Formats: sequence, structure tokens, C-alpha cells
Amino acid sequence: MSITLAKAKAMVQTATEKARQLGCTMTFVVMNSEGQIMLLERMDGAAWITSDIATAKAYTAVAFRLIGDRFTDTETIGRYFADTPTMLSSLGVLSHGKIIGRGGGFPIVKDGKVLGGFGVSGGKAAQDDECAKTALQA
Repeated sequence: MSITLAKAKAMVQTATEKARQLGCTMTFVVMNSEGQIMLLERMDGAAWITSDIATAKAYTAVAFRLIGDRFTDTETIGRYFADTPTMLSSLGVLSHGKIIGRGGGFPIVKDGKVLGGFGVSGGKAAQDDECAKTALQA
């Protein structure tokens, strides 16, 4: 089971509205439960690198769902590896940059099942988180 394109579009629209309220230009990525990009949208003016960062955040949220409830977002993953930062760096290298431990990435969960991942990049970590959480609640 995976997220639908219609739901992905609705989430990105909600996140875009929130980003505008915050005065940020951001990129949003929605991945399915297999870690494949379903939707990538970059707001006008968002830095080009935000596409790669938002993609890594969404991928990390999907990939770490297998470890369990300890990882509810990408920032939590970064804190988990705080005592072994080289491990997180190694995972980043081994995954060709797909694993990142920064805020702004969350699994998309319904009825206890991970349907995908949502990644946001372009603001400060708290702004990325706020946009993602707003989209997930929509």
C-alpha cells in the first residue's frame, strides 16, 4: 500500500501555502512506500540544492520506518546517531547521499502502515518541520 498521487498533490499544496505564510521558498518531495519519488515540486526562487536535500529527507523517513517507532522524523534519526556521527555519515555515503539526519522529513503513516515519506527543504529546520507537519495533517 502506498500514497496516491492525488494525496501527494494535496500535501504539497498545503505545504506550499504554509511556506508562503512563513516567507520561505522551499522544495517538497513525496515518496511512495518503496522510496521512489512520486512528486517533487520546487517553489520559484528555491535554491537548486533543496531538491536533493528534500529527496534525501523523504527517502530517510521511508527507509528508517523498518527500525520502528524510535524514528518519527529525520531529525530524530540524526539525534540517534549523535554518539556515532561517523555511522550516519557512512550511511550517507553508502546510500549515495540518500540518508540524512536533519529535520524536515517524516513518514506518511495511515493505520500504522507507512505509505511513503515527505521531505521539505528551503527554510530553517523548524520551518521545514512546520511545513511538513502541516502537510501531514491535511
